[in-house]
Amino acid sequence: MIDKKISRKLKVNLNRKNYVVEPGDEYYPNGIFKFHITKLNEFIDNYPEKFKIVEIDVNEYHKYFCNGNMNSDYIKSANLKRPVLLAEIAPDRLYNGYPSITKDYYSRGYNLIDGHHRLAKAKEEGLVHLKAYLIPMEQHIDFMCEGFDTYVEYWNSNLK
Repeated sequence: MIDKKISRKLKVNLNRKNYVVEPGDEYYPNGIFKFHITKLNEFIDNYPEKFKIVEIDVNEYHKYFCNGNMNSDYIKSANLKRPVLLAEIAPDRLYNGYPSITKDYYSRGYNLIDGHHRLAKAKEEGLVHLKAYLIPMEQHIDFMCEGFDTYVEYWNSNLK
């Protein structure tokens, strides 16, 4: 279980580094918000101890995050040893007084922002679980490369 935080309000940080997506970089658009996946993965590689690893149910997450339009060559080449990334996009309902939900991170506000092809490959290979880095807002916010100000408004408006 994740520890409850006292305050999770966000403020616009004028000094934050604004990553620019360069050719060859990976990014993940989540509506009007865009996450710089290349920079986030580099940070995770350099500081893995800062991130919690959990196991997710392959069949359940496959329903939410995979579709038939995925590139089959990318699926075949996917590295199942690298955990996928689950980022807290909506304020975690547990932090806002909702009852505990088991390991259903999706309903707690977490979306898959990297690892869709790994998830599809895990499903094809019949795996039951897949490792995922659980990335709360406080850890992924610095890797937003578009929509930061709007995200601050969105996040704060969803807190009790």
